Amino acid sequence: MRVTLIRHGEAGDDAPRDEARSLTLRGRASVTRVGRALRRRGGDFTLIVSSPLVRAVQTAEIVAAAVGYGGRLVVSEALEPEARVSRTVAWLATLEGEDSVALCAHEPILSSLAGALLRLDRFPALRKAEALRLRLPDGPGHPGELRWRIDPETGARQTP
Repeated sequence: MRVTLIRHGEAGDDAPRDEARSLTLRGRASVTRVGRALRRRGGDFTLIVSSPLVRAVQTAEIVAAAVGYGGRLVVSEALEPEARVSRTVAWLATLEGEDSVALCAHEPILSSLAGALLRLDRFPALRKAEALRLRLPDGPGHPGELRWRIDPETGARQTP
């Protein structure tokens, strides 16, 4: 399975609660840039999943439009910022039949998830709107592989 981790774009301080904060114009622009880069890099997702927080849902919607995704967007509490990574890994295993999944969420869950899937003690935090492509092994017992990243400022693909 291919898993693309996408951190939400820049959000403003326009809401009384953190969960309701929405993307700024700059945040929307960087997510659009990353979405277009994903389209050029094979963003043919079979599933797009978002955290329930507004800024992550908006990020998922922008990416879906940019890559031409026609499926429904799924919202999962497994991608909330403070979710337990073990729970998120277990939830991800339930998506085994999917070929290419995009997960739109937050820090620290995204870097924790990347570290767990790659079997690393730590993984650096994703920047706002950054996308990270992982290839998960077909069988258990093997680490995933980091394929590439997309820089949110330039839309350029960077290989490890």
